[in-house]
Order: sequence, then C-alpha cells, then structure tokens
Amino acid sequence: MKITSTRMEEVVDASVMVPISPLSIVLTGVSVVLRFISIIINWSLAYDYWLEGSYSYTAWTIGSILLPMVIASAIYTNVNSDQRGMYSTVVLSYLFRDGYALHYALEYSKAQTQGHKELEIRYYQQMLREECDVGFIRLFDSFLESAPQKILQLVILMRSSKKLTYYRLLAFLIYFVSIAWCIQAYNRSNRLVQLDKYDIAAKGRFVQFLFLLCLTVSRTLGIAYMASLFPLETLGVCILHVCFCGTVVFVLDSPAIAKSRMLNYIYCLTFGVVYIFIFTPVKDGPTKYKYTSYLTFCLLQNIIVCVLYIALYFSIAIIALYVCGIILTIYYYLYCHPSILCP
Repeated sequence: MKITSTRMEEVVDASVMVPISPLSIVLTGVSVVLRFISIIINWSLAYDYWLEGSYSYTAWTIGSILLPMVIASAIYTNVNSDQRGMYSTVVLSYLFRDGYALHYALEYSKAQTQGHKELEIRYYQQMLREECDVGFIRLFDSFLESAPQKILQLVILMRSSKKLTYYRLLAFLIYFVSIAWCIQAYNRSNRLVQLDKYDIAAKGRFVQFLFLLCLTVSRTLGIAYMASLFPLETLGVCILHVCFCGTVVFVLDSPAIAKSRMLNYIYCLTFGVVYIFIFTPVKDGPTKYKYTSYLTFCLLQNIIVCVLYIALYFSIAIIALYVCGIILTIYYYLYCHPSILCP
C-alpha cells in the first residue's frame, strides 16, 4: 500500500480526523476473532484428513496454508521491519494481523474520552498507518489463502464420498464471511486514508458486505464445480483470467508502486488473482464503467459455463447469487456510497 501510506503524514490536527465509532472498534475486534477461527479451522481440516488416511488431501490443505502464510508474512515484515522486531512482526502477520489496529483504536477512544488531543491525534495517525499497511495484506491473504482453501475443500467434497458435516459447513461459512469481510475492510481502509472523503456509514458497510459475499460465493461455487470436473483445464483458464485482468490493469491504471515496470506488472497480476472473484479499484478515480465492464464480463462467463457444464440446480444458485450481488452493488452506489467530498 505504498500509494496511500505516504498520506499518513498529512494527518496533523483533529480537524481532518474521521471519528472512529464504537461499531468500527467492535468490527476490528471481530476481524481479530475471525482470523483465529479461520486458522484453527484450516489446521483442523488438515488433521482430520490425516486421521482419515487421506494424505494427499492433507498435503494439499497444508500447502494451501503454508505458502500464503510465508508470502503474506514476508510482505508484512517488509512493510513493518523498521517499526518492530522480526519475530514479533512475523507472528503478528499470521496471528494478530488486526491486533495493532484494534489497540490503536482503543487508545484513540480512551484519549478522546479523557480530552488528550495530542494522544488522540497520535493514536489516530498510528491506527490509520496500521490500517494502510495491513490493507493490502488482507486483500492478498484473502485470495491467496481463503479463496483457494474454499475451492479446495469444495472440490474434495464434490469429488469424494465425504459428507457435508456441521463442522465442514461451519468451515465454509467462516471462509465465505472472512473473505467478504477482508475485502470490505480493505476498501474502507483505503477510503479512510483519503482525507478529503467521508467514511462509509454502517448501512453502506453492511450492503457492501452483502454484495461482496454474493459475488464471491457465486464465483467460488462455479470455479469449484468446474475444478471438480476439469481440474487442470480450470487452473489454466484461471491463469489466463489473471494474466488478462492484470494486463488490463497495468495498461489502463498504470500503478507506480515500484520503480521497475516488471515489479509493477507483477503487482497488477496480484490484482488479477483478486479479479477472478471480485473487482476492487487499484487507485482512486471513477469506477462506474470499470464495474460495469467487469461484472458484465464475469456474468457472461458464469452463464456460459453454467449452460455448458454445470447441473441445473447448481447453475440456478450460481447465477442467482451473482445477479443478486449486481443488484446490491447498484443499490450501494446509488443510495449508500459516500460520494460527496469533505469540505
């Protein structure tokens, strides 16, 4: 998040600070709890497969945990290496990713109650900086860890005789909720550090969460079903989708995250992975036509695949969820999006 992190220094007095509501603090706390639950579920599933003698499923599950953990920890360590020790940073990046943001938010609230303006401003700056630093990590982690985990577990369920137990149902529920939650938190943190814009109200955050949930569940179900039938072909199509979307972002948005054009392109490919499931802006600016193009493109993908390959009952669920997500997206941008700039 190098683009927005430089704006942290602009926060110099209370006149430009967006108030942190008790609800925001509670939601940050929920993020911490969700992170713990998802970690426990991931490792528990791997252990269950090992006990059942499904060693290939065990290996795939552990691999989909360890690889994202290493990459996300490396990114987070690089971002915060000058602020904290190496060991604490690595541990925090995996277990307590939202812990510091929660701590600073609580300290800000305490200082505000006591009327300590200097402490209030300082903790507000620290909270925004932390939100900015972990924003991209949340997004990256969601689509490198949570999304592949969901697809993997759905494919295992579809291709084997394993039953959908209450525990596995809870695992899917936590996966889907956490991924929509992470995207919503990423979008909000990006908006918070743009000091000339209003924060998203509670109603808007709820509607945003709902349309993100509908769109990501629809895409995940479709990809998982196809992967259960044609695993290599589905992987190949996903790679093409990543390259196409990453190239479009690189050409149209031209983000300047690093000095090297190659590193910038790799950054865009990372967003290409995200765009398999959902659209989120790379930089600030008008997004109406981008959303329209992306959602139309993905809806057509879903319809073609459902008609050709997917069973009717599954097709209805996939398309209905995606259409519902589109309707909620339109409603959000018409009635809930805080488009007016701060004075």
